[in-house]
Amino acid sequence: MAEPPDLKARLGALPLWGGPISIEPSAGGLTNRNLLITAPTGRYVARLAGDNAAHDIDRAAEQAATRAAAQCGLGPELVWAEPGLMILRHIEGRTLTAADFADPERLSRVLGLLKRVHRDLPTHYRGAARDRSLATILTGYAARLEAMPNRWRQAARRHHALLERLQDPLRAAQPGFAHNDVHGDNLIDDGERLWLLDWEYAGQGQPLADLASLVNNGLLGEDAAQASLEAWLGRSPVVAERELFAAMRLAAALRDLFWGYAQDGLVAGGEGKLDGYIAINEGRVSAAAARV
Repeated sequence: MAEPPDLKARLGALPLWGGPISIEPSAGGLTNRNLLITAPTGRYVARLAGDNAAHDIDRAAEQAATRAAAQCGLGPELVWAEPGLMILRHIEGRTLTAADFADPERLSRVLGLLKRVHRDLPTHYRGAARDRSLATILTGYAARLEAMPNRWRQAARRHHALLERLQDPLRAAQPGFAHNDVHGDNLIDDGERLWLLDWEYAGQGQPLADLASLVNNGLLGEDAAQASLEAWLGRSPVVAERELFAAMRLAAALRDLFWGYAQDGLVAGGEGKLDGYIAINEGRVSAAAARV
């Protein structure tokens, strides 16, 4: 699909390219629009911000996290940023799949990358200290979904009892910086190393939430999930830590489910475009609830 003339002119006028550019669509998230730009100076991804209100996205904080990730070598170089637009250096590689997470060596590399997020990125972050803990995220979604006059309001209400059960366990989780959207499509292997993309939900949260997301979205079996927790801690977890991890896995599944409700109901107009995604996450919530 051809780009609107004003957008192409806007991008072409940036002082980055060293000559004419070509623009084509690029696969990417539902809350952004991604374009692949080929220029004499290299290949880039233009990330145009989409809806903010449905998911309480702070685009200035996203840009700060993206810049910090680049500075500590976790994410691609951010070469241009303005309100609603980021230009990043394109990473040649492939996104990860469930088969990758089933490989213990590759899974260990992902865990190491996530630990660097929590250890290194805060020293480079210069944005607002947004509260992105799972308890706050879930409470916000519940409030926004409660105001919806369609089927997602009732869908969210079915999970209010689970939210109440999670309040005390979530308060016990260690605070720290978190990415909050860990899945295979946000991880790229360039053949030599891994990169972590898409920092729009990042902020001051709970690092354990990123491990929970990895386990949920990577489709890890129970043995692999518990082995990942042990590797994360560097020792055998005590009972309370296993219980906390089970609660965090449920909370992460609920967050993804509520994201689907909000995206479909508030952005797509309740048209059922995400029914498949929602069904998957409703199943994950049910499975996770049985462990808590």
